[in-house]
Amino acid sequence: MEPDPILPVTKTLAEFVADLAWHKLPPAVQEEGRLAIADTIGGALAAVNEPAARAVMAIVEGETGPSAIWGTALRTTPRNAALVNGAMAHAHDIDDTNPSMRGHPSCPVVPAIFALAAKTGASGQELVTAYVAGVEIATKLGRAVNMPHYNKGWHTTLTLGTLGAAAACARLLGLDAERTAIALAIAGSRAGGLVANFGTMTKPTHSGFAAEGGVTAALLAQAGTTANPAALECKNGFFDLFAGLDQVQPALALEALNERFDLVDPGNIYKQYPTCSLTHCAIDMLLDGVAEGAIKPDQIASIDCGVGYRCVSTLPYHDARTGLEGKFSMEYCLAAALVHGQVTFAEFEDEKVRSPAIAAMQRKINLYTHPELTTPESVPYDFTDIVIKHQDGTVFHGREQKAKGDPAKRWTLQQFKDKFVRCAAGGMGAEAAARLWDDLHRLDALPAGQPKGLI
Repeated sequence: MEPDPILPVTKTLAEFVADLAWHKLPPAVQEEGRLAIADTIGGALAAVNEPAARAVMAIVEGETGPSAIWGTALRTTPRNAALVNGAMAHAHDIDDTNPSMRGHPSCPVVPAIFALAAKTGASGQELVTAYVAGVEIATKLGRAVNMPHYNKGWHTTLTLGTLGAAAACARLLGLDAERTAIALAIAGSRAGGLVANFGTMTKPTHSGFAAEGGVTAALLAQAGTTANPAALECKNGFFDLFAGLDQVQPALALEALNERFDLVDPGNIYKQYPTCSLTHCAIDMLLDGVAEGAIKPDQIASIDCGVGYRCVSTLPYHDARTGLEGKFSMEYCLAAALVHGQVTFAEFEDEKVRSPAIAAMQRKINLYTHPELTTPESVPYDFTDIVIKHQDGTVFHGREQKAKGDPAKRWTLQQFKDKFVRCAAGGMGAEAAARLWDDLHRLDALPAGQPKGLI
């Protein structure tokens, strides 16, 4: 049954985006914008030579323009740059997530606005403001449609990310509320993304699709393309088709607009492991347990790991054969942490995933859905529960709800910078990477035209 009355979601969100300005952002939101932008670019720079990134680069070869493909000397059109950099930003799955969105908010938005900045000559403050606008749209809409949207198998990084990227680009182009609503409507027609493609190169390419779709939607709106200005909430619109009008809570998309920024409440979750975020609590517990001597990998007899029901569809690979599958395998991530004592980029090379030592450890793992975590209502309370029995009879038991990098376990500025340098140093050296982080962290101080020259 359709809600009555139908809330003007598209119009209201468009007005919010068109009206947003740097001076209206609370200092905490400004700082989070700077950090998230830098973190996203660092993760992208680590992926310049990844097969997923190179495949996308190959299809834009020879199409020149003003926008940089990060970490290379290549320049291409804004739409192409958004596509390539968007895929790079998600290629290692080390980019941030947000609980409101149930996906990755930054990897579509940051590539989209930097691609356009080369054309518009945006200032640093304009870029950060556009970033905040995009993330708020993606997360506010996420509040309205999830969990029904997520449970249908849609990859929110592409569905909601396209809308977020379109909003960010509309803000950067200075579109008024009417044109911004049209950009959102066009973006709704570009949205998609199948969870079935997790564990393949198409999964990170979803972020590129979202970034490019956002750029395209905003440019089409600017050029005068028409669309339904109520496309999000109307019959046969975004809410209806991607979740069902009887399942959506439109009011949540507008709740506390301009008062509570989802970027800081509940806040982005930053990732230190290049894997699906649903594995991170488990990895934290294992690495900490080994470091403290409570877990003895060479004496493990059995491992019981209880998780939330979302893992059934999001982590489908119980016998991963490639690095990409390993990113979406709880069993592999647990085994890698115990066998290698770390979970870094190196652990997702295909040969390591298929090693005999990994196979032997995985045979000891029993992964199950915890009986307290079987419904959509349990998602806000998700945890990971691990019981490890050793051959000498000792038992390790850990339960964790928040991974390191969550707002509840906030990184220091130095930890943000250290991660950036680890990601970017391979292509430019540690000193240059450290300088780039410093420049990105003071992005709002850069005048019009200067940000485009950073990367």
